[in-house]
Amino acid sequence: MLLGEKSFLLIKSKRYMDKYFLSLVMIFFMLPCSSDTLEIQINNISKGGILHLAVYDSKEVFESDRGDQPGPQPGIVAGIVKEVSTGVFTEIIDVPSGIYAIGLYIDANKNKKLDTNFLGIPKEQFGFSNDARGTLGPPDFESASFELIKYKKVMINL
Repeated sequence: MLLGEKSFLLIKSKRYMDKYFLSLVMIFFMLPCSSDTLEIQINNISKGGILHLAVYDSKEVFESDRGDQPGPQPGIVAGIVKEVSTGVFTEIIDVPSGIYAIGLYIDANKNKKLDTNFLGIPKEQFGFSNDARGTLGPPDFESASFELIKYKKVMINL
């Protein structure tokens, strides 16, 4: 094999590799994205603390959660645990399309639970998507639920 033939083969194989790589890149960008964008805005935060927010895709988990078990669990597709200050808090998360409800509380004394008085009424700020409110407890999933398709901004007023 002559030096010229070797160079020709290297150039030819590089062209095939470039075409192969370019094809893979094009296929990657043509694939549909598996997650959509959920923008969450929390208004009227009166006292800073640790925000505990969960995005639920399960009616049963949403309606039974009392804010006493922070962290991942089945029925919760995303969550935020972050220090917040007074005013407005905004966060963007990616989750698949679906029907969701959001529940949150701001743990002002940082004891990792939603504090209540002797009647069970929360002493710390809390809220739900659609600004849903329940009677003598949290709202039902249907009242707080929304559909996410591609992009949704959810504003929660405390």
